[in-house]
Amino acid sequence: MEEIIKQIKNQQEINFMNIKEQIQKANLEIVFDAENNSRYIFHYLHSMDRFFINPVGYVYEGEKLFGIPENLSVIDPKREGYEKDTSVVISREQLTAYFEHVKSKIENYFETLTVEMLLEKPEGCEYTRLELILAQFRHLMWHVGVSSAITFASKSEWNEFTGLSGLRKMCEK
Repeated sequence: MEEIIKQIKNQQEINFMNIKEQIQKANLEIVFDAENNSRYIFHYLHSMDRFFINPVGYVYEGEKLFGIPENLSVIDPKREGYEKDTSVVISREQLTAYFEHVKSKIENYFETLTVEMLLEKPEGCEYTRLELILAQFRHLMWHVGVSSAITFASKSEWNEFTGLSGLRKMCEK
């Protein structure tokens, strides 16, 4: 694997560590800004699923595989498909299963990704593969931060955060 691809993959692996920690510790039922925390988590998982590789050819499989309706990823009342219902809480098991599904897709993607491909736009997409990846890093960390703050506000306990030290953890495996 080319060095730059390896570095991006390693950074995404650290993101995965933080997501896993959050799903395990999050207060899923707590409502913040008219949405429960499970919906915020599902929103960023769905975004990674849809936008990390190529949003143009995306097909959502989460309802069939995990029983999670896709419209629950919409957290903005101004967007099409939004459903306001704080009583719908996506279970930790469903979120974990969906996370593992998305993680596997992204890990497989890294196995085929090359340096040349990073600056290419996937068919029909207006953004390069690198732009899609970086956009998901930014979007993911925004929502992980929000969800972590929601959990802290309800439990007075922060999620464990993994930074560059995660590289050492990966090397120890």
